[in-house]
Amino acid sequence: MYNLYIVSLGYGPDFIGVVLFVATIGAGIAIFPAGICVDRFSGKSILIWSSVLIGVAGIGQILFRQPFSLLASGFIAGVGAAFQLVVNAPFLTANSTLDERPHLFSVNIVLGLVTIVVGKILGGALPIWFRGTAWLMAPLPSWFALLLANQPDPRSYQFALLFAGIIAGPSFIPLFFMSNDHPSHPMGANIPLRERLQQARNVPVSAIIASPVFLLTLVQVLIGLGAGLFVPYANLFFVQHLGASSALFGLIDGGATTLTALMTLVAPLLAVRIGRVNSIVLTELASIPLLVALGLTPLLPLVALFYLSRQPLMDMCMGILQVFSMEAAPRHFRGLANSSYQAGFQVANAITASLGGFIIVQFGYPPLFIGAAICYLLAILTLWGRFGRMHILAKDEMERTP
Repeated sequence: MYNLYIVSLGYGPDFIGVVLFVATIGAGIAIFPAGICVDRFSGKSILIWSSVLIGVAGIGQILFRQPFSLLASGFIAGVGAAFQLVVNAPFLTANSTLDERPHLFSVNIVLGLVTIVVGKILGGALPIWFRGTAWLMAPLPSWFALLLANQPDPRSYQFALLFAGIIAGPSFIPLFFMSNDHPSHPMGANIPLRERLQQARNVPVSAIIASPVFLLTLVQVLIGLGAGLFVPYANLFFVQHLGASSALFGLIDGGATTLTALMTLVAPLLAVRIGRVNSIVLTELASIPLLVALGLTPLLPLVALFYLSRQPLMDMCMGILQVFSMEAAPRHFRGLANSSYQAGFQVANAITASLGGFIIVQFGYPPLFIGAAICYLLAILTLWGRFGRMHILAKDEMERTP
């Protein structure tokens, strides 16, 4: 709903791009400090304070409508989101065994997706319902108009977003029931930062570039570039370009998320049969033709079908990619490794998200989808080129071993 809310305030896609850029830069700036905190402090305190920060920023995003307020609250929300992004994967990895991780990461994603489906359907219907409720759209006292918009469209989106905040509020309560344990570090993990930096300077550049963490960060950069181009503008693409109602887009987007949740549960079984890297590469590769067709097709029913098919294929193995990326990093540096992955994704996403609005204004929507397809293809080639052959060689070696 948020992009549609900003448009209802009179801003264009180019300003949406700036808002997305500022929020993602906030996340990018905070991402490495977040990784250091994850490696040194308890997940409980990180989750509590980042949730407070996101809640405060969310109020600013909904109630204050001037450009500076929207940009400042977006930046703060990005900082809070950075800590939640970074703490998630190391926390799950530390609390699971090797065999449990593909299932745990997948279920973690599915739980989010299932509830997001409900939110997306409500998000499409609530603004229409609020807009049709006369007493909610009645003129406001002058002192109250500072918080709520006078026009029906933006006010209906404000009510819907505030309702979303009320739904999200109780998620804060279980954080206080978590144990306050700190990460345990193996011998040598408490080397002072100055000595670690000195050791890093002595590592050849070629070794850094060939390291799994660097290459997996590059994969995230390429995925972030592709996602930033079109994902933030999907609602505008359906509602403004194709003429769908916000309720219809909510149903389509919710349907795609439901299918993604179901396919995510299948992903661990696929990874067992053909390998983790193979499952990631094959499913993401299958989504690329659908992405291009989505951007070039002017017919809403066909676009909806492509959208429902593309998202599950692209995202079903994201949990598997998270597991693979965590296991590629040393245990006591998983927070920083995840910071690298998230920073790569978020900064790249910020760059193309900010460009996306200007591209729409100048050239329309098709370049977004074509550019995203190219970025995704490069990510797949990078992943397969470094890890795919290694997986095949390891499998062959296992089969030859009596």
